[in-house]
Amino acid sequence: MERLVIFPMITTGLSPNVERDDIRLALTTLLQPWLWRHGRADVELQSELQQYFRTEYVYPVNSGRTALLILLQSLQLTKDDEVLLQGFTCNAVSNPILWSGAKPVYVDIEPDSYNMSPTDLTKKISSRSKVLIIQHTFGTSAKLTELLAIAKQHQLYVIEDCAHALGARYQQQLVGTFGDAAIFSFGRDKVISSVYGGALLTKQPFTLPSLPSPSLFWIKQQLVHPFITQFRWFLPVAQRLKIISLAVTDGERVGQQPGYFPAMLPNGLARLALHQLRKLEVLNQHRRTLAAFYHQQLNQASWFDDSIYLRYTVRVTNREKVLALAKKSGIILGDWYAAPVVPGHPQQFGYTAGSCPVAEQTAQVVINLPTHIGIKAKHAKQICAVVKPYVD
Repeated sequence: MERLVIFPMITTGLSPNVERDDIRLALTTLLQPWLWRHGRADVELQSELQQYFRTEYVYPVNSGRTALLILLQSLQLTKDDEVLLQGFTCNAVSNPILWSGAKPVYVDIEPDSYNMSPTDLTKKISSRSKVLIIQHTFGTSAKLTELLAIAKQHQLYVIEDCAHALGARYQQQLVGTFGDAAIFSFGRDKVISSVYGGALLTKQPFTLPSLPSPSLFWIKQQLVHPFITQFRWFLPVAQRLKIISLAVTDGERVGQQPGYFPAMLPNGLARLALHQLRKLEVLNQHRRTLAAFYHQQLNQASWFDDSIYLRYTVRVTNREKVLALAKKSGIILGDWYAAPVVPGHPQQFGYTAGSCPVAEQTAQVVINLPTHIGIKAKHAKQICAVVKPYVD
């Protein structure tokens, strides 16, 4: 399937998974408003996810944030209960912890995988620790053997954050199937995309709370997104006019909870997610192929065989200069993550400056190279030509 390109530019996070067939499906659904909320797609999506993970307990919802929030709420945590998560993360993880009434405690990362450090985890656990969220950053699995052993020792409820890692494996087993539960995101720049969407996977039966359907206006904003983003010059206008929605609201940047979380996954977006799920292996194999090219061209040391490489992340000597030079060349590189918690001020999300020094240092020097289906070999060569002189 080919991409529709209206304005030539190489991007990392702007509807990266969207191909012509995805745009057609979104527009077809947009013209059938009776399918926006109700239909068969949500049931089919749930069924195919159940088959993929070989478990009955999979629950599609309107975002990874909703999945995490309703799960944490089901645990009935109090303001003194601590949820351990890594620094070098998104506020989409921190906010649901705060919205559930619990306290986030940040654990430092390892510099090679950008995942949680088992050593620092043991230092951060206290008698108030109740939940451990294990993030598989950029599609690379965390050190699950060590982290799960620590969690078992301290009787922690384990949630795998697989927002970057649908299809990734650890010791040949799919990530998301190791902990007590897992969350997935089908956001606009994730492994598969329905613009907004996600799923909760649990080891035990989970009683899904009664969730409202998002408004028809909100659903329309998502359905038009795959098409609008092909006209990149029009994006700022489309956002100002609320033709499309923001990935993260201004309120979320300061810890506020939007009205559309939590909510069910509407049928219209389930159609998009289902269509992308059926392309998962093709999308992920393309990512691995590009990552291998970057790895070889940039002489990188660390390689993770089971990673899906949602983005290929490298350290550079002058981060802002590289991002600016790339932009001049028509390349928008990724900036995940420019701080221990983004977007917004880390302290807004309960982060204490200096508590995760590796994450803080890493955030100053990393950039992400795109691996999505729209990036061809010629694009990867262009990217390497810009980045290579600055790779650390």
